Amino acid sequence: MRRPATYPHPAGRIERIETHLSVVYLAGRYAYKRIKPVHFAFVDLMRPALRRRCALAECTLNRPFAGPLYLGVWPLISHGRRCAFAAPVPTGGRRRRRQQQTVPGEYVVRMRRFDARAMLSVRSASHDDGLADADALAETLARHHLHASRRAPRGRAGSAASVAAQCRPLLDTLDVTVPDEAALRAWYEAELTRIAPLLADRHALGFVRACHGDLHLDNIVCWRNRILMFDCIEFDDTLRWIDVASDLAFALMDFSAHGRADCAHRLLSGWLARTGDHAALGVLPCYFVYRALVRALTARLRGDEAARAGYLRIASAMADARREAQPVLLLCHGVSGSGKSLASRALAAQLGAIRLSSDVERKRLAGASTDTRLSPGAYSDTAIDEIYERLLSEARVVLDSGYTAIVDATFLRQHNRSAFVALAARLGVRVAMLDFTASPATLTARVAARAARGRDASDADTAVLARQIGHADPLTEAEAAIAIRFDTDCDAAAYESPAFWAPLLATLRT
Repeated sequence: MRRPATYPHPAGRIERIETHLSVVYLAGRYAYKRIKPVHFAFVDLMRPALRRRCALAECTLNRPFAGPLYLGVWPLISHGRRCAFAAPVPTGGRRRRRQQQTVPGEYVVRMRRFDARAMLSVRSASHDDGLADADALAETLARHHLHASRRAPRGRAGSAASVAAQCRPLLDTLDVTVPDEAALRAWYEAELTRIAPLLADRHALGFVRACHGDLHLDNIVCWRNRILMFDCIEFDDTLRWIDVASDLAFALMDFSAHGRADCAHRLLSGWLARTGDHAALGVLPCYFVYRALVRALTARLRGDEAARAGYLRIASAMADARREAQPVLLLCHGVSGSGKSLASRALAAQLGAIRLSSDVERKRLAGASTDTRLSPGAYSDTAIDEIYERLLSEARVVLDSGYTAIVDATFLRQHNRSAFVALAARLGVRVAMLDFTASPATLTARVAARAARGRDASDADTAVLARQIGHADPLTEAEAAIAIRFDTDCDAAAYESPAFWAPLLATLRT
């Protein structure tokens, strides 16, 4: 396949890329993937029939993720020392009769070639491209997870026992004579035991779905302004039918491995906002470390010990962070237009916190898009209390998972505030109230401009603002004692600076 004459089109200079499972030839406008005859603990591809089936499955299973890139499976026929492509295999994988006289040497997956600079592993080096890609990936991945098939094949794919069975062989690759690796193994074994009930619950609730399974940044490309996720797992259903949290964790881990923890947080925040699956936080650290160990093993298979050490550092950092986690409950307080949403979004990024938005939850419960205006009934006293109850439940899940929770809501009623303060007391976590204020002119201008744009999760207009100001319950003495005031009569860029949050950060350090 290194000869241009092999190809039925201008091939130009042919480039060869090899992985532990395949060899890819870049020829002209196309890429050709030949599956290698290999046998590892996790896959057996020694027989030609298995490689043929694998090639066909790759095209079929990748279509939901990256349909425009996959162009079919082409038999490769040997003629002495030369080879040539026969007609592509028909849909469904049945051989054509005229091909039966000649047995193909291999079956090759044909794909559209794309610029390697479009891979997220490369684009993440750019600050702005990385963040934009994280936002786009959050939307794409959440949409797929929400609509992915839940009809798993027979067996216990994604069960607690299945997850443990997949993880423990990776633990055997750790060198227990090395203190850091021994500590990582001990944490991971304890974590598997701790989250076994959570894994069982998620399996029972249908969070094990048809996923990509190999979602590192080399397998994600920005193609014609779209995020495409190619090269999904096709050789083992148990590695593809997994908890959606495991799928997400691979991309989170790889963003972190590329030095883009900010992109990882952006992806996580966007995915949670779209799926509402905050319970995934309880199992994410386990899956994050699992994915780092998978990449560490892959690096070892190709003889790259430096890369292996890097992935083990990422895994150990996550384990250390979870061991040392001291979650805090932060409650936003302020009328519409006070800057709560923009400011709390920036704060969440700085703290690595999970932000819960009343506006987003209200639209999700109504089954409406974020820019759909809801009827007045969605803002009745009863409906408002229901949203706070929902936020209270989600905040507990976040805090129980070891993450700081920022609740972005007006919190104008004292009984709503007291419920969250009581939750913090029950869980034994610190609580602070972020009191956002701005001048009346600024409040009015912001709300009016937002309502005119009509592209925001908030439905508040100037009439709503007036009612909020007139009916808000003042902070009690106890609430004022835990409140930190933030004047938002400033440019929104100020929220990105730690200096803006200095009073809060000082409080959290004490």
